[in-house]
Amino acid sequence: MNKIIKVLFITSTFSLKESDSLVPWMRNLVLKLNSEGVRVDVFAPASKGSPSHKISEVTVYRFRYAPAFLEILTQDEGAVSKIRKNPFLAFLSIPYVLFGTIAVIRRSLGSNYDVIHVNWPFPLGIIGLVAKWITGGKLVLTFYGAEFTLIKKIPFGKLIMSFILKKADKVIAISEHTKLRVQQIAKIDVDTIPFTSGIQISIPKNKTKEKAREKHILFVGRLIERKGVSYLIDAIPKVTKSVNVKLDIVGGGPLFEQLQDQVKKRGLTRMVTLYGKVSESKLKALYLASDIFILPAIIDRWGDTEGLGVVLLEAMSIGKPVIASRVGGITDIVKHNETGYLVDEKNSEVLAQAIVKVLRNKKLSKRLATGGQKFVREKFSWKKIIEKTLEIYR
Repeated sequence: MNKIIKVLFITSTFSLKESDSLVPWMRNLVLKLNSEGVRVDVFAPASKGSPSHKISEVTVYRFRYAPAFLEILTQDEGAVSKIRKNPFLAFLSIPYVLFGTIAVIRRSLGSNYDVIHVNWPFPLGIIGLVAKWITGGKLVLTFYGAEFTLIKKIPFGKLIMSFILKKADKVIAISEHTKLRVQQIAKIDVDTIPFTSGIQISIPKNKTKEKAREKHILFVGRLIERKGVSYLIDAIPKVTKSVNVKLDIVGGGPLFEQLQDQVKKRGLTRMVTLYGKVSESKLKALYLASDIFILPAIIDRWGDTEGLGVVLLEAMSIGKPVIASRVGGITDIVKHNETGYLVDEKNSEVLAQAIVKVLRNKKLSKRLATGGQKFVREKFSWKKIIEKTLEIYR
């Protein structure tokens, strides 16, 4: 009988309940690992005083780092985005690391973890290192991309990260783009393991064809600068000259009101709908109703961009053609004219032309949709991701 692997899964954010829309792919990863005979304990910060709890058979240990009303650094929205809006929140990182370290010492003593798996390793790698030293377990780090902005902002950030990287037993990146950025900090071996869709969308078997109607364009994601949503909105008037379309924008974030104002000023309120955050059932319905999915990501003013683009995988998995910008880890998913269509970033004119081309050319649209769906099934299945992760743990 194989020995049960005990893993302490350290992360800056994790679902508060099983139906939580927050990072569902991470919850799926943990639950699937647990079902494969790996015993996973999750170690994450509290959110507004939230206590430790269970999701299915997995225990989620929450560490407190501030009064409840201040425990807002990492949940709902990434810490990087929150600190940009309110630089004062950067001071919370000190008690965050300090109390996180104290809590992980208590959790690690006598626990005999085989693996300490740290997600978003800056600054959580410091906490992971302490757990490694106490338990004697192997240290695994997974990079998603957001860490690099913080590394640049923190004094000696690159030096600290280089030290942590050299102490790690295995390092994982979610895309080739992220892998290269890790190797710019330390010349080490890095495994590439993507994450995949966190929601399962069932395609209706007897889908009846609708009569002629407007085409639905869908965007899903946090409304932050690097998503490039403003360029998509600016593309809509150009698209409507050739195709009758409606744009559905799903997601919350700091730019919600700004984008609403942009829609009003451009006179697009009948064509563009900002839904904000929606339930999982509503999200699935919008995916199924869409004719094309767009991720107009950009490299933002801080040099941050998409680490992978899980929403693309969600759209591709149900046979929707996708268009995305040629930036970051997106190119790991979208192979131009094969699994989707790539365009230059920050160019509404080019984006509009691509949307019109795909929507008006049924053969192209079907080929991209079929190629994307096949690619996701072959390269981004949960089965493959779990197998690769287990191989690293062992």
